[in-house]
Amino acid sequence: MRLCHSEFYDMCERTEQRICIKFCIKIGKTATETYQLLQQAYGENLMGRTQVFDRFRRFKERRTSVESLLRPRRPSTSRKELMIAKFRTIVHNNKRLTLGEIADDSASSE
Repeated sequence: MRLCHSEFYDMCERTEQRICIKFCIKIGKTATETYQLLQQAYGENLMGRTQVFDRFRRFKERRTSVESLLRPRRPSTSRKELMIAKFRTIVHNNKRLTLGEIADDSASSE
């Protein structure tokens, strides 16, 4: 994934804000105090109030990483070469199969 300069800057700034939230927790600030301090520091570039409070709660519950969580992707099995070859064989043997029949064939041959 390539990021343009402004996207990279936004990502870095959000990571920086998460680090600040984690620091505020360690020094005993409340979520409201943390939000007020971040407002002073970042002004209109601050992440939303809900995001600040959500991050505060996550770090308070012992989440340690300040990196963004990865979003779920397509299941890895859909890209494996063995599965692709298997479906090619099924379709090649009978080009008139419906998707349901292909799914049934692939499930029964596992």
